[in-house]
Amino acid sequence: MMGDQKFVHDPAYRRERLAAMRERFKQGKVSAGLRAALLKKTRAEYAGKGLFVRSSSNVEDLPNFNGAGLYDTVPNVKEDEKLVEAVKTVWASLWNFEAYEARERANIDHSKSFMAVLVQEGVNADSAGVMITTDPFDSENRGAIYISAKRGLGIKVVEGKRIPEQLLFLPRANQVKVLTRSEEESLLTFDEAGGVKEVPISGERAVLTDDVVRKLVRAAGRIKNLFGGREQDIEWVYMRGQIYIVQSRPFVQGG
Repeated sequence: MMGDQKFVHDPAYRRERLAAMRERFKQGKVSAGLRAALLKKTRAEYAGKGLFVRSSSNVEDLPNFNGAGLYDTVPNVKEDEKLVEAVKTVWASLWNFEAYEARERANIDHSKSFMAVLVQEGVNADSAGVMITTDPFDSENRGAIYISAKRGLGIKVVEGKRIPEQLLFLPRANQVKVLTRSEEESLLTFDEAGGVKEVPISGERAVLTDDVVRKLVRAAGRIKNLFGGREQDIEWVYMRGQIYIVQSRPFVQGG
């Protein structure tokens, strides 16, 4: 496919062919051994719980390349067959159009790109988002921590739909600076039957209190120290007073 000149030069055709490739993955059959092992593990450890099926490719966080948001996550999966289908969906997302285009721009060899799948217990977050252990807009603003947040599961934060609440914590002034308030008119939360549902938002637009911001900031500092002082791009969720760190990757300026 990569040697097909129409594929190389025609983005619309490329999008169509990649969609067809993803569909082949989704129509494929998972081996009996893998299926049995997956269901045995999840039934034993996560019975009755909603699971997140997340992407983890080997080309997600290479030097000077940030793959955040390029691949798929399937949230709050509860049934055996839907779990197996979710794994195939995540495998297939290696060939998302946006992911292919990003790898192409970064001169990453597609033939050496592979997708692993992480299955983990889901957290039905009160709020969620990302934080960066530096000011992504001003490299001279030393020590500042940037936080992007939305109510609910925060999936739309990563996908970039609508403006999130954006904050800067300025340690020298011990101040929380509001850059933007959330423009979301709804949030995503777990559906009891599995998957997620959209719920309207009304009232106060502020997502995070100063107390929660400071908890996040303390967590960010510890994570940065854990990785030898290298700036981090961190995914987090917050539920009932508890912060959960979903992922931390090296921060790539402009990534």
